[in-house]
Amino acid sequence: MSPLHLVRIPVHAPRLLRFAVDHGIPQEDETLGYTLHAWFTALFGEEAPKPFRYLERRSEVLGYARRPASELLERAQAFASPGAWAALEAEGLASKPMPGEWRSGQRLRLEVLACPVSRKDDEEKDVYLRALDRTGAATPPRAEVYRQWFMAQWGEALRLEQVELLGMSARSRLLRRARNGGNRLRVVERPQALFGADAVVQDGTAFASQLARGIGRHRAFGFGMVLLAPPR
Repeated sequence: MSPLHLVRIPVHAPRLLRFAVDHGIPQEDETLGYTLHAWFTALFGEEAPKPFRYLERRSEVLGYARRPASELLERAQAFASPGAWAALEAEGLASKPMPGEWRSGQRLRLEVLACPVSRKDDEEKDVYLRALDRTGAATPPRAEVYRQWFMAQWGEALRLEQVELLGMSARSRLLRRARNGGNRLRVVERPQALFGADAVVQDGTAFASQLARGIGRHRAFGFGMVLLAPPR
């Protein structure tokens, strides 16, 4: 398998919104997740970064991809539409290879914007609401349910020493394609939670796989990317 690359993609926000209008994407795309997903597909096709995180204040996206910036740029130059290309600040596109191996015992700090939902019987639901269904009044507060959900996502890959809920929203408006509506889009409401954690690598191979895959659902729409920093 190709090595994992951390890719920085600068965004020209007004032109990105023009791209959305030209492609019939409604303004209800509150997180820009669907817009960015469509834009990446137009630019990079199957090589599009996933998972990714949109950093609005910096007008850029960070994401993990199996191709370096040079190959992504080559693909976009050859095949992207003029509208998709115009929204890309091409001179700022950059990448670096991620480590091929992670040492057991390595300490790190991580941050993840996640969508804490689960799917059961073809229904996707907030994990807090599922907990209420199971335990009623004995259910812990929403923040604690989200923390427990996040900790359970890592399996044996990491030992989480401290998990902080840095922010959350019980209802964020997202765009998704209607199941039986062809190209029709629909607005759905889903929770989002921003986690910070101090962690120790336990299984380097499992951690590398989790880093490439991301955390939770909706990873192709701006959720689940693991951002890494040195330990505090």
